Amino acid sequence: MKSAVLTSIITMFILISGCASTSYSVGNSFSSSNVKNIVKGETTSAELITLFGEPYTKTVISAEEQKWMYMHTSGTSTAQSYVFTMDVKTTGQQKTLDILLKNDVVINYAFTEGPVPTFNIQ
Repeated sequence: MKSAVLTSIITMFILISGCASTSYSVGNSFSSSNVKNIVKGETTSAELITLFGEPYTKTVISAEEQKWMYMHTSGTSTAQSYVFTMDVKTTGQQKTLDILLKNDVVINYAFTEGPVPTFNIQ
């Protein structure tokens, strides 16, 4: 009798635990190799659109200045559910290109690329 109850309890715990995985993508992917084609004081907004497409965001700074941001993040999230806890892991890659334009010409930019900061929730 005791072994049947114990077997039932163990089976129940196995059945209510589980896992799930999903992929995600935010923003529009753009070619990192095209960043080297940006020349401060020369590259125009029209050339940026040719190189990278439309930016993820455009922000008006003043009558003459705008900030454009290209951003792409992609990766995978995995969740493992246990009876009373959950383990969530996220991995991926991200890249961001911030561009400052004055009168539709690039005056400054910053590019970063690397792994998404991973986190583990338990």
